[in-house]
Amino acid sequence: MSIRNLDTSSLARNRYRLIRFIRKNGDKRITSQAVYWLSSLTPEALNQDGTIILVYIENKKILALLATADYGRRESFLVVHTDARERGLGKHLTETAITRLGKLYGRVALDNTASLKTCLSVGMVGFSCITGVTGKPTLWLGAGDWRKEDIESI
Repeated sequence: MSIRNLDTSSLARNRYRLIRFIRKNGDKRITSQAVYWLSSLTPEALNQDGTIILVYIENKKILALLATADYGRRESFLVVHTDARERGLGKHLTETAITRLGKLYGRVALDNTASLKTCLSVGMVGFSCITGVTGKPTLWLGAGDWRKEDIESI
């Protein structure tokens, strides 16, 4: 078992593998906007503060992926392989992201109970309810050194 932080060369080599992983295991909950962001992520953007791509690998197989831009204010998503759910991998990646970034934001549709459970289990706090890009009621969550004011400027 291994958590890897993808750098620019790793992203370049694995970008399409990651996108296939999202499409196969994301249960159609990852927005097309998020997939487009990952598909067009430049090396400069990957190196900006608050941007991270973490993968959980076991036996050379991706079992979980967490990606965020601007601490999650711009993009954030988590995908766990369908055969590896209920093992705490999403929680582990989320905790790792919070530790490495210092803060993390995310938007989760209220009907996505698995993601809400993961976020709340790592101490994320819901602080605003909005209509998400899919038209669903969506909760903004924050963890670490978060401030509600950080998202008001978006």
